Order: sequence, then C-alpha cells, then structure tokens
Amino acid sequence: MIPVFPDSKVALKGKKGLIVGIANDQSIAWGCAKAFRALGADLAVTYLNDRAKKHVEPLAQALEAPIFMPMDVMVEGQTEQVFERIEKEWGQLDFLLHSIAFSPKETLHGRVVDVSRDGFLKTMDVSCWSFMRMAHLAEPLMKNGGTMFTMTYYGSQMVV
Repeated sequence: MIPVFPDSKVALKGKKGLIVGIANDQSIAWGCAKAFRALGADLAVTYLNDRAKKHVEPLAQALEAPIFMPMDVMVEGQTEQVFERIEKEWGQLDFLLHSIAFSPKETLHGRVVDVSRDGFLKTMDVSCWSFMRMAHLAEPLMKNGGTMFTMTYYGSQMVV
C-alpha cells in the first residue's frame, strides 16, 4: 500500500523519477519508491529480467508507473533504451534512484585476497560503474537540476 501524507503529498508533484533496483516488496528501492510516490512523484520503474518481472510488475502497478521496462546493465544498450524512452515520453528527469548490486557467486565465497580479477571487475561494473553510466545519461534530462541517489552497504564501511 502506498502511504499518503495529506500535508505533503504534493511535495514532489510534477517531478519525474527513475527507480532502478526494485526486486520485490522487501527491496530498499521499493520503500523509496513508495515514499516518492506518496509525495506525488511520477515514477519510471525497471526490472532485471523476465524472471524478476512477475515480482516487480504488481509493485510498478501500485506505483502507477507509466514507464515499466527491463534494465540489465550487463545487456548492451538496455540502459540507453530506458533513458531514451524517458526523454521521449517525459522530456525530463528530476531524480534517479540506483539501488542495484551484483557479484558472481564464486567472488562471494572464499577469501577476499583470492577474488579473481574478472569477478572483481564484474562486481564493480554492475554495482558501481552502472551508476556513473546512468548519471551520464540522466544529466542531460535534468534540465533544472536534479538529484541522483545510490545505495551503499554497511559492509562497505565496516568489517565484522
């Protein structure tokens, strides 16, 4: 359910945002998207692949997202297609939420000093570089300025 805040539900009215990283109703991106929508923003929502679509589509419908598209940053051209559609349909973008990360299974197991270069580079490509790529594509659409959010993980700052 999308919360409604009567005093502030127009705070983002007319603002357009792209939400990348909703996987299911437990995703941090889903919580953020609900808050943005409750404040009046229009949202574009992406999903990773056909397997994820069935979990994300009902959430995108609850958000009344007029743009709902696949985006796998490892698939050539898919990221660009999302931004092209936003430009075509909205002509602008006010904010971007990047909430994706990935690391190959073999990279997550074992000792960090034994991580392969390929595994490390794929992890950085999806989890970090994809944000820079999206920022590059979003910037021209943020004609009156804008905001770009990305997530971090507690483990990136602390060792337990």
